[in-house]
Amino acid sequence: MKRLWNETLTLLAVVFLVAYSYPAFVSQVSPEIQNLIDIVQWICWGAFVLDLMYGILNAQSKKEYLLKHPLEIASSLLPFLRPLRLMRVISFGGLAIQKVAIGRQFAITLKVAITTLFVAYISAVQITISERMVEGSNIKNFGDGLWWAMTTVTTVGYGDKFPVTTEGRILAVALMIMGISLVGVITASVAAWFVKISNSD
Repeated sequence: MKRLWNETLTLLAVVFLVAYSYPAFVSQVSPEIQNLIDIVQWICWGAFVLDLMYGILNAQSKKEYLLKHPLEIASSLLPFLRPLRLMRVISFGGLAIQKVAIGRQFAITLKVAITTLFVAYISAVQITISERMVEGSNIKNFGDGLWWAMTTVTTVGYGDKFPVTTEGRILAVALMIMGISLVGVITASVAAWFVKISNSD
């Protein structure tokens, strides 16, 4: 039963991601489609909150449960973070990679990379929706948003695309932090690999 519920939550996260992303790929959303998107998002949000509340009520230590489930809390409290429920899939994938003997350090690096790309995609969607109708903005479509997100998360920062809204700048800060973390993990993994080679010699 628990497995079925977890699979349902993952499916809802995928459905939410599609509904959430749709407005970024079209120039204008009709009122009918927007109503449908709103209904889908509310249903997904309700399921996420229900899962979180059930976990809290049945946890022996509610404080420990909250500390161990930051993604569930974030996806329930902040609308644009609800697709982070898909991080559960990424975690499972990382564990599988680790068990296949590709290496724990490599598995961690891969998980961080996938997480960063996923957050970059979400940010690209959000920045496109937030910025394209704002006067003075240079992010007018998803292509612009994705280019901005990738140059920001990789800490390249060409500066040809940049947010002008407060929400966009908050997203930029989050992506910068993610990018720095990614570079740090990759550097540490490469260093650990060289140390392992040196010790084996």
